[in-house]
Amino acid sequence: MIAFRKWAACLGLAAMVLAPSSASAGQDGRVVVVQGVYPVSFDPHRDVSVPTINVNANIYDALFARDPDLKIVPALAESQSRISDTVLELKLRQNVKFHNGDPFSAKDVKFSLDRVLNKDERSPQRGWVNTVSSVDIVDDYTVRLTTSVPDPVLPARLTLINIVSKAYFDKVGLEGIAANPVGTGAYKLGKWVRGDFLDLDANENYWGGAPQVKKAQFRAIPDVAARVAALQAKNVDIITNLPPDYIAVINKASDLQVASVPSARVLFLGLVNTVPGPLQDERVRRAINHAINVDEIVKSLLLGNGVRVGDVNGHILRLLGVDFKSKLYDYDPKKAKQLLAEAGFPNGFAIDMDTPNGRYLMDRDISQIVAAQLGEVGIKVNLKVHEWGNYAQMFTTHKVSPMYMLGWALPSMDPDQWATPLFGAGEPVSNFDDKEIQALVVKARQEMDPDKRNKLYEKLNNMVHEKAAWLFLHQQIDLYGVNAKLNWKPRADESLRLADIKLR
Repeated sequence: MIAFRKWAACLGLAAMVLAPSSASAGQDGRVVVVQGVYPVSFDPHRDVSVPTINVNANIYDALFARDPDLKIVPALAESQSRISDTVLELKLRQNVKFHNGDPFSAKDVKFSLDRVLNKDERSPQRGWVNTVSSVDIVDDYTVRLTTSVPDPVLPARLTLINIVSKAYFDKVGLEGIAANPVGTGAYKLGKWVRGDFLDLDANENYWGGAPQVKKAQFRAIPDVAARVAALQAKNVDIITNLPPDYIAVINKASDLQVASVPSARVLFLGLVNTVPGPLQDERVRRAINHAINVDEIVKSLLLGNGVRVGDVNGHILRLLGVDFKSKLYDYDPKKAKQLLAEAGFPNGFAIDMDTPNGRYLMDRDISQIVAAQLGEVGIKVNLKVHEWGNYAQMFTTHKVSPMYMLGWALPSMDPDQWATPLFGAGEPVSNFDDKEIQALVVKARQEMDPDKRNKLYEKLNNMVHEKAAWLFLHQQIDLYGVNAKLNWKPRADESLRLADIKLR
């Protein structure tokens, strides 16, 4: 086997002090936040990726939100009450206005939810609320949501559905809302240049109180070295996905700091079994898991900034206080070769693998090492590296290669948001078809008793592990580079809410 550190060296992962960048940002005193990729759409119902959610969550509001302690709190809905197991009544916040002056009311809630639920709209968010069978207006500030089955965690998923103005949408249509979004959120959209940056200005009339940071900007810098250089040059204030090799460099600077938090995100390589090929054989999928030294990737590439996982949502159960331990695959190339031979591939096979670049912490580098280690057991990988905007469209339309990297985290922080989208029948981002898993996903989603529900998820996690539905990697430890002038703490749900930022 080729030494792991040789592969790390080939990827150029040694830490370095970078020269200041010539980029210009924040010249008007804006707090500049840099993500690895640009948001896909300002239409809040058109994307499920966290970089897009992060931007839109500052422009729009949902009915509920998660506070920094991950507890569900009121937003546009002030209260909720259970009429029955299948009927949830919401009392809406009054005297709220959209950025253009339109008053917020129940008709906007009904329009927004109906739009996501409409199959013709093809919203990738439909799976988040597809138990809802009807949205009924009781009065201007009361709505009732009826579900086709008991849905104990509908409020958690409603934290993800942003509310748009029906009157504004009727006026400007799809193109208008995507180019000039209007919400009720803490910030209004200012100048923006597609693929580069967008300015956000404080909504002084925000129902939650005017934010302290009056001017902000989101930028996209896919190259990690360029992100770090921009932070060192004080051209930006927060950067996501700080490479572990730069932790010491940033901590040595008196005016910079590193912020970290165990993330809700789990990274994996999807193993597509919905098309003919070797991955339809469970033995092949198990062989792939035995072929990869995940412990060494976490230790040497991520410098310990990750926690190995072997399932779909065990890390979420743990974040929410459930005592659950993932089963893990041993690193055993000999066993991997044996399983491949048993499956009819004694000489291995060739396969395509997709990966993004700059979306997740060390994503391309991890994929390169995985490809190399698979080659050592006879699986010849053709690695394809993609820009995030195109990649997001690929994995939501089932156009990915048989192996593909994905990291999954959603601010709802409920285990179902990992189970249903990734393993539910007919879901836009599910590329693994297994009737036993699908039945268990549905059963867990409908269980009203919290303890019984957690047990079902433990069973689901063990089943997903045994069937080797993914190449299991790790729970991410999120690393941020931060200008010391900011008083800001990262959240496990990766949310970047500008209103949480205070200036020292």
